[in-house]
Amino acid sequence: MTMSAAAVQRGGLHRSEHRLLLTTGDGVVAVVALAVALRIWSITTGFPFSFRFVVEHAAWLVAVPLWLGVTVPTRAWNSAHALPRTVGGLLSAAGALAAFYIVLYFYAPPSALARLPALYFLWEAVLLTIGWRLIYLFVLGRGAFTRRAVIVGDGPRAKAARDLLQQEARDTTVVGFVSDGEQPRTIDGETIRPLSALDGLIDEGIAEVVLALEGTPSPILSEQLLRLQERGLEVVPFAAEYEQRLQRVPIDHVDSDWAFQSLPEWVRARDASRLAKRVVDIVGSLVGIIVFAVLALPVAAAILIDDGLPLFFRQQRIGRGGKRFDVLKFRTMRVGAEPDGARWASSDDPRTTRVGRWLRRARIDEWPQFLNVLRGDMSLVGPRPERPEFTEQLGRAIPFYRSRLMVQPGLTGWAQVNSDYGDSVEGQARKLEYDLYYLKHRSLLFDAWILLRTVGTVLGLGGH
Repeated sequence: MTMSAAAVQRGGLHRSEHRLLLTTGDGVVAVVALAVALRIWSITTGFPFSFRFVVEHAAWLVAVPLWLGVTVPTRAWNSAHALPRTVGGLLSAAGALAAFYIVLYFYAPPSALARLPALYFLWEAVLLTIGWRLIYLFVLGRGAFTRRAVIVGDGPRAKAARDLLQQEARDTTVVGFVSDGEQPRTIDGETIRPLSALDGLIDEGIAEVVLALEGTPSPILSEQLLRLQERGLEVVPFAAEYEQRLQRVPIDHVDSDWAFQSLPEWVRARDASRLAKRVVDIVGSLVGIIVFAVLALPVAAAILIDDGLPLFFRQQRIGRGGKRFDVLKFRTMRVGAEPDGARWASSDDPRTTRVGRWLRRARIDEWPQFLNVLRGDMSLVGPRPERPEFTEQLGRAIPFYRSRLMVQPGLTGWAQVNSDYGDSVEGQARKLEYDLYYLKHRSLLFDAWILLRTVGTVLGLGGH
C-alpha cells in the first residue's frame, strides 16, 4: 500500500489509510490461514498438498471474503486500537461463523460439506489475525505513525476531549489547548494558548484539530479553521470524535436541538429499509420460534423443578411511538419479586432463581419474544423496550431518552452487546448513548453484526 508521506510528516497516517492497511493485512492473513488449513487437511486425509489439490478445493476460497465480512467491526477505530476489543471481536466473529457453518452442515446433503477445514481455518484465522493486529498496534500505533492533535476550547468539553484522547486514542497525542483568548492561561494544570499560537503548533506537526467549544466559534476562529482545512488538517467536532472512537453518541455534548434537527433526518433516511428489515425479522423470528419450540420443554422442566410455576412471565413494555405491548419471557425471578413496585434488574440480582441466573447468562429467557417479533411489536435488532414506569422516570432524568422510541424496539441491540445492566440513571444514560448511535447508523449490515455479536455472547454465556 502506498502511504501518504505528507500524512506521516504531519504526525500519522490518515484514518482512511489505517482502514485500508487493516483490510489489506486482514485479507493477506485470511489467505495464509486458508492455505495452512488446507495443508493441515491434506495431511489428515493423506492426500499430497499439490496445485491440483488446491484447485479441487478452490470453493473454500469463499472463506476469505466471509472472514473479511464478519470482522469489519474489528477494523472500526475504537476496536482496532484496543487489543481486548480486537480479540473479543475476532472471537465473536469466529463463534458466529462456526455456528452458521454447523447449521449449514446439518442441513446440507450427506458428505456435501467437510468439518475439519472449517475448524482449521477459523483456528488459524483467529491466531494469525491476532498476531497481525499486535504488529499493527505496536509498530504502526506509535512513533512516526501516531497523530498529533490540538484541542480548541477551554471549558468542560475541552477537558472531556483531552480525557477521551488520552484514554481511548493510542494513535493520537494531545500537544496542547488553544482558545479564542488573546493571553495564555492555565486551567486545571493545562496551558491554554491564544488563537495566534495555532500557526506555530501546525509547524510542529499537528494533523488534527478537535473543536471542543462550549458555544459557537467566533468569526475569527471560523476563518482560521477554514484555513487549516485548506492546508490539509482535519477539523473534527468533539461530538464526532467521541462518536467515532466510542461508537456512542455523547448526550452531554450535543446541542439541545440535535434531537429535533439532525436525528430525525438520520432516522428517516434509515427508514427506507424498513420493508427489508421486516422481511428479515419474519424469517429470523420463524427460525427462532423453531429453536424455542425445541428448547421449551427442557427449559420449562428446569424452571418447574427449581422454583415451580409459573413457567412464563408477562410484562408490559413501551414500543415505537410510545405504543404499549406485552413481552413474554421465561420466568427467571422468584414469584412476588417486586412487592414494593418496579425495580431495575442487576447482574447479581438476589431476586433471580438458580435456573433463572443461567437462563439470563445464555439469553434463553428472552427467546419467547420471537413471538413478539413475528407479531410486529418488536424487531430482531433495536433498542431494548423499557417498562412504562422506567420510561417516564428516565425521560425526565436523561436528555433525549424518548428519542429511542422513534424506532422499533429489538430482541437484542447495540447497547446490549456493549454494556451491562443499566441499574442506575447513569448506567441507563450510557446505554442510551449506544442506542442513539444505532439510530444514526442502523442498517441491515449493522443488524447482522449485532446478531453475530449476540450469538457470540450466547455461546460464551456472556449475557447479563
